[in-house]
Amino acid sequence: MANSNKSPEQFPQLSRRELIRLGGIGLISTSFLAACGTQSGLTSEKAIASIGIVPSIPTTDKAEITDTVLLRTAASFEYNVIDMYTTALSDGMFTGDFSGVTPIARRFKENHQTHAAELNSLVVALGGIAHNCANTRVDSLYVKPAFDLITAEGNPDLARDTVTLAHSLETLSAQMYQGFVRSLSEPKLRGDAIHIGQSSARRAVILAQVLNPGLSGVVPSTETTTAKANVVAVPTAFGSLSILHAAFGLPNADGVKTTIAMETPSLNAMIYDFVTC
Repeated sequence: MANSNKSPEQFPQLSRRELIRLGGIGLISTSFLAACGTQSGLTSEKAIASIGIVPSIPTTDKAEITDTVLLRTAASFEYNVIDMYTTALSDGMFTGDFSGVTPIARRFKENHQTHAAELNSLVVALGGIAHNCANTRVDSLYVKPAFDLITAEGNPDLARDTVTLAHSLETLSAQMYQGFVRSLSEPKLRGDAIHIGQSSARRAVILAQVLNPGLSGVVPSTETTTAKANVVAVPTAFGSLSILHAAFGLPNADGVKTTIAMETPSLNAMIYDFVTC
């Protein structure tokens, strides 16, 4: 029986020209098989051949941040705040020492309804579609979890926590408009945005004084037992755009409540032109 094992030296050496010739034969063979497949009624596929049906690649709507998108996003956030005040008022959550917040909350709710209408008027004037509902991402990440903590059975600070939530959203509102000013393209729109943002900032100051009244609640200070920053009317010299931390619900064994980190709407929370209520 002949030995089929050959040393490398026994294999024929191929020149560069022969390698090119063999490569050309392979290319011609592939083209020939493709042509035969077409004549046989087979259709070409953009995807790599595989067993079974190859699903098409899904496409997403084009997401572009425009003045209309920014204004629609601001309008959606206004509805988040409107819904928060509606729930707190209808459920009678401002009680005890905070019962005096009820008429303030009604007034603030009306303010936000006015802002939402103003924003949607600007949207329509730019050729966009008005957005008359809350931002679902803001609701699912911040508002609903906060309400779940606030309304948990046995929470001794239900009213205070409700005011804390209102203060948090008013603060976020002011931050949002401050951030949007640099992104809006038209000077008039920037003026409209900062005007509404100033209103939110004033409402945040009022609620901060409700939570921490007097001169001690004006400038930054910390809580003696937890060393956390107190809610104050003027937390920084300039408007902050950083993440806001707010505590709600039943305190744990160490007396610490659950903290929710909140931030203004970003790319994944924008109300793009294709987003509807």
